[in-house]
Amino acid sequence: MEWITTPLEHAVGGDTVIWRYMDLAKFISMLSTGLWFTRGASFRDDPYEGFCEASHRDFPVDEYGPGPPVLKEPATISFARLIAEASYANAEVCRNARAHLYVNSWCLTNESMAMWQIYGPPPYGVAVTSTVDKYQRALKIPPSFRQQVLFGKVKYHDDLAVSPEIRRDFSDGAIPLGPKCFERVLTLGLHKRSCYKYETEWRAVLYQDPKPEVSGVQIPVDLDQMISSVYVAPRAEDFFVEVVSSIMDKFSLRKPLESSSLLAAPLRKQDRDILPTPTKPVV
Repeated sequence: MEWITTPLEHAVGGDTVIWRYMDLAKFISMLSTGLWFTRGASFRDDPYEGFCEASHRDFPVDEYGPGPPVLKEPATISFARLIAEASYANAEVCRNARAHLYVNSWCLTNESMAMWQIYGPPPYGVAVTSTVDKYQRALKIPPSFRQQVLFGKVKYHDDLAVSPEIRRDFSDGAIPLGPKCFERVLTLGLHKRSCYKYETEWRAVLYQDPKPEVSGVQIPVDLDQMISSVYVAPRAEDFFVEVVSSIMDKFSLRKPLESSSLLAAPLRKQDRDILPTPTKPVV
């Protein structure tokens, strides 16, 4: 089964390069156990993560009263009550999207000093690069659960609380079921406030039933297929490069390892002109 189709406004090309910045401990965790998807409710620095305003149908005034019933035993209910309950259930899931959504975040911008400072603390930060296609192919999620995962770039809003894109109306029309319901919730994870715009974020968003006892889930991934290259932070010393290289060897990760050149002194034209000409390797 294929993944849910990414809405056009959140889509990027499959060959788009994505970056993930982290400290050494998280790098080792990724290599040993897979990708960490953080539960929306665990984002203490962003209370708007997964924010949604949702409306539902009015309940008919019947033997259960005007609101949602608390059934103590099986009972026959009217069709109007059944539809109202389905509408209410969908609205509640959207209102509580923070409890249902788990995200794994990457950066679309080419190498960023701000991201190094925040997520890959110098001088001991590590970053890995991939592409959107490589990431999707590498993620080890069973086909039967792929309709609960959405990929896309984040859209930023000056006033997220009043944006029509985080509103869900279940008060009229057909009630979405299955993948259609998942999609209505998952897209909420692709909207953030503009104060985070510097992250130029691309995400994988996973839907799950609420698990308040956990802060996230680890998803297995084919690292060799996902990772294009590994970078160490701009101020990393030689010994740290050797440490990262040793860790990559331990996990049999045969990918290019590079030191960030963001703080390298610029070469003037005359300096570039006298650089040695690369020689063709002898076959």
